[in-house]
Amino acid sequence: METVALNENELPSAARRRLSVVLAADGEESAAALALRRSTVSFAGVAHGHLEKILQEEEGDDQEGPTSTSQQPQQQQQQQLPSRRDNRASVVGRRASAFSRVFALSSTSESFMEGNIRPTLINAMIFLSDPKPDVNKIRQVLADRLLCIPRFRSVVKMDDKSRVHFDPLPRDAVDFRQHIKLVDGRGKYGEEDIEALVTDSFLTDWPSDRPLWRGTLVTNLADGRSLLFIVIDHAIGDGVGLLAVLLSLFDDPADTDGGAAADKSETKTEKLQQKRKTTPSLRWSHRIVAFLGGMYDGIINTLVPPPCDNPSSITIPKEQLEYPCPGKTLAQTRGFPIDEVKSMKNKLAGATVNDIILALIAVAVRKSFEKTGDEALDVILKGKGKVRADFPVNMRTGKAEGGAGLGNEFVLGTFRFPIKHSDPIDAVWQCKSRVDEIKVSPAFHLKKVLSDAIFGNAPDTVLSAKILHAMNQSTCMVSNVIGPSQEAALGGYDISDLNFTTAYVGGLYFGVLTFKGNLRISAILDKRCSGDVEVIRDSLEEAYDDLRDALKDVDEDCPLRQPDMTPLTARLLEAVVYIAAVALSVLVAMEFQK
Repeated sequence: METVALNENELPSAARRRLSVVLAADGEESAAALALRRSTVSFAGVAHGHLEKILQEEEGDDQEGPTSTSQQPQQQQQQQLPSRRDNRASVVGRRASAFSRVFALSSTSESFMEGNIRPTLINAMIFLSDPKPDVNKIRQVLADRLLCIPRFRSVVKMDDKSRVHFDPLPRDAVDFRQHIKLVDGRGKYGEEDIEALVTDSFLTDWPSDRPLWRGTLVTNLADGRSLLFIVIDHAIGDGVGLLAVLLSLFDDPADTDGGAAADKSETKTEKLQQKRKTTPSLRWSHRIVAFLGGMYDGIINTLVPPPCDNPSSITIPKEQLEYPCPGKTLAQTRGFPIDEVKSMKNKLAGATVNDIILALIAVAVRKSFEKTGDEALDVILKGKGKVRADFPVNMRTGKAEGGAGLGNEFVLGTFRFPIKHSDPIDAVWQCKSRVDEIKVSPAFHLKKVLSDAIFGNAPDTVLSAKILHAMNQSTCMVSNVIGPSQEAALGGYDISDLNFTTAYVGGLYFGVLTFKGNLRISAILDKRCSGDVEVIRDSLEEAYDDLRDALKDVDEDCPLRQPDMTPLTARLLEAVVYIAAVALSVLVAMEFQK
């Protein structure tokens, strides 16, 4: 039976209305029935009919020590899990889209597994103010708010034609005692342990008989808080869809003004992922050149990928790409006040927050190269090298954005960082110029068509031979997530901080997240890279301070103007058009004189 999406205005809860689309209840369950089931959900019906018993058990029965997962050898962990190779697809399973298929093959295809192609994971780190929340209450909240989403209770299987299907399980077949583990940090669980948690989640295989997500509740952190660490396979959905899921998990805003607060929050969330409408400040010739370049990038570079970025301390050596990943390292900057970031943006005419973020990364990469003595910097400054970032572009249509949900409706764009800049302000201007070029480029639409055709139909054996190198052509991956600007809670527990990152087969990932008025940048670096993630973190903070200091004397009412950055190719086009216009005028004049 086809799944039917509920209209967001039918959902009974403000927080759940954020989760507008294809999160559809399976079957034709009405909004009233959904509301009744949510209000009367029994924990006993969530896990093979025995969670009612779990609620009565002592927490120590499933509690682990602060480093129990990282202390177990990887082989021992894998032996405890069911084999991923028993993956015959059900005829009733929903077929995965092209990108969802590629992500799911990491857990279902023997060629992917034998090639050490790990799943791409989205990590949600929810820090709670309470040091010891009730794990059963957290399980109850997640059961109530996740099981209505078919993909969060579906197993992923591959058929004989390497097509991937999401095979839904009954709600009572999802064992939340297995999906949400409890770890007691005992007041010692800190940054190194959280980093080990990221590594362990990336290296631990998914059980073939469970949905592709899991969580760990770590109580009694060293800083007096607790952490709900949720790992979700990218096959379930992309950043836009999973952000909606994350927001739907949070409690409804306090209704202190007759519902106005909730309505205001919803309106803000609905506008979260709207496309920027800033007009690119490009000359006509620059627009034409950017458009033609976008066509080349969208067609030729998709079919015949360009050369990889230069080897550096933040890329995985080519000879080690097919080796097993030893783990990931994680570092996060301090919080940058979003109002201060917007102030810096306002001091640069036409700039956006994204331009500022990209410039910070560009400056930080150069600083980290300088600190580590990376030879790649000399090559880049001589114009013979480059540092690029892949970034996901939401390809949902305007209609879908009002009600679309999970799935992977995106395409990867590529951005070339201006490592060769004179100062932080120049880095912003160069980033802005390149982003303006991207705005008029047709590359994304062309890539979407070609990527869907390739990833949706190519045999898994072919994809497995190419995917590692394809995902490491660019130096890094960058994504930007906008979290709630107001206070938030989960199951009645206040959320003190939030992090949203991705662990993938590439070398370096930058995750940008705004939450409660602060912007933070996280860096996840593969341990096969020779660089230091803490050096990258420090360089990001220094880049922010340098840009802020460079703009401190600039008045927002009199912003700096962007210099002319029209490329030589565009200027040559203008010259050709001018000469052609003059020549045509002369010919017309000569014709009339006859």
